[in-house]
Amino acid sequence: MLRLNLSPRLALWAALPLLTLVLLAVLMPFGWRSVGLLQSCLQGEACAWQELLSDDYYLRALWSTVWLAGVSSLVGMLIGMGAAVALAEIPRWRPAVSLLSSLGANFAGVPLALAMTLLFGAQGVIRGVFEAAGLQLPFDLYRNSGLLVAYVCFQAPLACLLLLAPVQLLEGGLMEAATTLGASPGFFWRRVGLPMLLPSLLEVGSLLFANAAAAYATPFALSGTAANVLAVRVAALVSGDIFAQPELSALLALLMFFMLVATIVATRILAARLRRGLA
Repeated sequence: MLRLNLSPRLALWAALPLLTLVLLAVLMPFGWRSVGLLQSCLQGEACAWQELLSDDYYLRALWSTVWLAGVSSLVGMLIGMGAAVALAEIPRWRPAVSLLSSLGANFAGVPLALAMTLLFGAQGVIRGVFEAAGLQLPFDLYRNSGLLVAYVCFQAPLACLLLLAPVQLLEGGLMEAATTLGASPGFFWRRVGLPMLLPSLLEVGSLLFANAAAAYATPFALSGTAANVLAVRVAALVSGDIFAQPELSALLALLMFFMLVATIVATRILAARLRRGLA
């Protein structure tokens, strides 16, 4: 591992631009809105919490966000894990697959929505093939099932990129040594491979979850404000289709923020404990 041997003071100065950006763009706005929400509820004014709990529309948006982020992360990790293991066995494909995965991981938003519409939309090519065969697509592009397919399209390449380095830890003859000792491939992955990769899988899964939960451009480009996910609901409440509701939008943004922070911190702590157990 590369170590620059910087002094603590020099390292702090090097990190100062990032810390300043986080303070100005994340901590100050969220802190200010949290205080405002708390004051409005304590002073007996219109409390955003009451409106949130009384309207299940926003609770469904929260559930849809968690469901889409969780399922797309699991599916993306399965696909990415398979690709990373295959690349470990066939290293000559690694440059090409890494390039395509980099493109796929960043192919989200409007370009992805356009591609999905051309393939699965009302006049899409694949939809036309299914209809000509008398079949129906197994998902609706403009509902949660279609959003799930769209999310997997950028989650799986990102998972492949993030898992390439951890899977390389299994190289160096571990499987060959296990086979020599009489272990089957299933026994190797159950007792050696997956325990070694589990901390990395947890961390990658939390990053994928955050990436999907905060996605805005893809669901908005596909379904507009009809996409019932938190990011779209926050934007719609800020702009106001009829009238703006900044307090409720701030509350939803805070819920998303704390959900993502809790997920990432919990997985990092659990991954650190698992690594200590492997040491």
